Amino acid sequence: MKNLLIILLTVFISCSQRQTNSDNVFIVPARTKPEIKSQPNVPPLPPPIQTYYLPSNFIVDTAGEVYFYQQQQYGWFCGTGIDWDTPPEFIDLKPKDLVQVPVTSIEDFIKLNIFTLDSNDRRVAIASIKDTVTSVGLTKLFKVLNDTTNKIKWTFRKATQEEAIVLAFKQQNREYYSDAIKWDSSKIRFVPKMKSDIKFTTPKVENE
Repeated sequence: MKNLLIILLTVFISCSQRQTNSDNVFIVPARTKPEIKSQPNVPPLPPPIQTYYLPSNFIVDTAGEVYFYQQQQYGWFCGTGIDWDTPPEFIDLKPKDLVQVPVTSIEDFIKLNIFTLDSNDRRVAIASIKDTVTSVGLTKLFKVLNDTTNKIKWTFRKATQEEAIVLAFKQQNREYYSDAIKWDSSKIRFVPKMKSDIKFTTPKVENE
């Protein structure tokens, strides 16, 4: 378990590195697979996975505007065949889930929506539509996240295909239907749905 925590921490740290300059320009860092060192007489650890969606997620558009949405977490994916190269899962994100955060209100927004969470849930993903983005809002966002007293773990990555498409529909005020989108199977993964007609029968117990 200790080794597993180290891997997760490494993923967060490696994804959190960024390059900036005084003009509020940010470059999305390249994601590199963390190295796992094997130990003798110790079962191999599960392969590391890329962290895409966290409880709190920000998207920065091409103009540097900041949007926010929340995502329910389902835990670790050990034993499911998911590895570092597996594309992000379809999360059924909708335009109505995205809230634009005014640049003047970013600090207060974080205080209201993230500081109130349990420390284990203070995990934030920042996604950029472009590889390089100029954003005053992102500067303010990083100022809060980099304050270690706030105890927020965060990652900075490129936006997923689903995030980019849903954001575009919201900004264009268009009707969005996920089934009508031609998704790229190399950029998104759909989990098979359980059949709704499956019936579960309560086990019978013999009377004593």
